[in-house]
Amino acid sequence: MIDIAARVYNHTWKIDPIVRSVLDTDFYKLLMGQAIFRRHPAVQVTFGIHNRSTSVRLADIIDIGELREQLDHVRSLSLTRGESTWLRGNMFYGKRQMFSPDYVAWLERFRFPAYHLEKRDGQYE
Repeated sequence: MIDIAARVYNHTWKIDPIVRSVLDTDFYKLLMGQAIFRRHPAVQVTFGIHNRSTSVRLADIIDIGELREQLDHVRSLSLTRGESTWLRGNMFYGKRQMFSPDYVAWLERFRFPAYHLEKRDGQYE
């Protein structure tokens, strides 16, 4: 059993992964991913991190090593069988199989790519 008081006090305690699943995202991103998959299958897409609150200098607050550790963990994730079954079998907005079988199959094979991370003006890019 974890001693929560010791964990809170011990600042060297290894933190839990922030993202635990490929599905730890908003529903909109899954829908947009499927739209790109269907309409533009040959187009390579990119993603980035953008802090909209520029007055909060994240690079001054968040250790780059800890951020890399979290991002590396995300790169190790893949859609689990249970998550795949959940996507295939659930009804969303009154519609069955909102996600096409070929898109779910693609998600099952999906892995997050390598990333480039640098500090610039108190932010990460």
